[in-house]
Amino acid sequence: MYMNTDYNPSITINLDNGIYIFNNESATGKTRLCKRLKDLKAYGEPVDSFTYNDLLRGIRLDSVLTPVNKVILLDRYDLYKTEGYDLINKCADNSIILIDCKTPFLGSLDIEDCFIEMGEDSIVVTI
Repeated sequence: MYMNTDYNPSITINLDNGIYIFNNESATGKTRLCKRLKDLKAYGEPVDSFTYNDLLRGIRLDSVLTPVNKVILLDRYDLYKTEGYDLINKCADNSIILIDCKTPFLGSLDIEDCFIEMGEDSIVVTI
């Protein structure tokens, strides 16, 4: 589980370490969560996120997929889905890995679905 109430919106990720896949519904708040995690990383929190635009800017996926991060969100993963299977599985023991993928994730058999709930002042991720 990860919780941060120091900043607005508050973030609660009520999950154990492992790999979680969001449903493929659009406009639920996954990209907002991605941006918030990047902000929190800049504030020194042990979280991070990665999206296709990062890849286009030359940022490497392995800079985000490290066991130091308690939460890692891979946004729009279907656009770079051939990247990082080994790192994702390696980090899953120590981190909560959240994946936004519109196509089936084939990098692990040990995955669970998760859901995001957006509020005006909160973002909550649960099973």
